[in-house]
Amino acid sequence: MAGASFKMNLSSLAGPVAFAVAAVKNRQDMAKAIGNMLVSSTIERFEKGEDPEGNKWSISQRAKDEGGQTLVDKAILKNSITFEASPEMVVVGTNEEYGAIHQYGGQAGRGKKTRIPERPYLGFNEEDAEETVAIMHRFLSKAFGGGR
Repeated sequence: MAGASFKMNLSSLAGPVAFAVAAVKNRQDMAKAIGNMLVSSTIERFEKGEDPEGNKWSISQRAKDEGGQTLVDKAILKNSITFEASPEMVVVGTNEEYGAIHQYGGQAGRGKKTRIPERPYLGFNEEDAEETVAIMHRFLSKAFGGGR
C-alpha cells in the first residue's frame, strides 16, 4: 500500500495459538474476517477523531475555519481504508499517498513550509486485539468441530 499501512503477522503467534491457527483449514477466510474488522475499527477512528489508543487528534485548521471534522472534509482518506489478507498476515492501510503525512506527521505543501501534526488512524489497540481473538476463536471452534 503506497500511503500508510501496518502489518499484523498471523504466522508469528506464539506457542499453542500458532499450532491451533495452523489447524484451521482456511486461514485466508479468518484473515479476511480480521481485515474487515480492522478496517471498521480504523473508520471508527475517523468518526471519533482519535488515534488507536483513544487520544483525540489535534483539530486541523480547515476544521477550525469551516467546521466539520479533522481528516474527514471529503472523506477520501477515510473511504480509502482497505486491507490485503493472506493466510499468514493482514495488512491494513490506504493507497492515498497523503495518508502517510497524516499518520506520521511532517512537512508538507509548497516548499514543505507547512507542518502537519501526526494524527495516527492506523494501528492495533486492545479492543482490536480482543476482537481478533474472538474471530480466531470462532474459526478455531469450527476447525475443531465446535462451531457447526
